[in-house]
Amino acid sequence: MTAKSEMPTNTEMPEHFKARIQGKVQHRVGDGQLEDIPVGQEVLVDVAIASMVVSWVSEGQPVTVTLAREEFLFYVDEGSIAILQ
Repeated sequence: MTAKSEMPTNTEMPEHFKARIQGKVQHRVGDGQLEDIPVGQEVLVDVAIASMVVSWVSEGQPVTVTLAREEFLFYVDEGSIAILQ
């Protein structure tokens, strides 16, 4: 079995769910530097075709970032993101 066929499909994940950042998770804003999502931050996740849209509120302001699906699943596998039920 190849790694691609072992990955969950969109039908195996809810369309919207909550997660908690438990380790180093980084995202890039445009062409800028990598930025960390704060450890301990609870986030909302929306599933898109090839990406995961992650959002939270920081200092009263909404923050939304996109992680590639494979990158998001890597962070889940290594324990940096915990999916909340």
